[in-house]
Amino acid sequence: MKINEYKSVVKMIRKHEPEVINYFKHGLTNAKAENLNGKLQRFVSVNYGLKDKEFFLYRTAGYFS
Repeated sequence: MKINEYKSVVKMIRKHEPEVINYFKHGLTNAKAENLNGKLQRFVSVNYGLKDKEFFLYRTAGYFS
């Protein structure tokens, strides 16, 4: 008996196999990069509508330094 849900899980695991193995071998994840990406996206959405690009980049550099 084959269940379609299992097929999709197996497909997903095979697709991400190198990352899964890397986690178990070295304990490394991309959590810090995901966190920084989330912060940057929130920062951009809060400051949406700024007309001065240079000022926006200045604020971004100050916020993340």
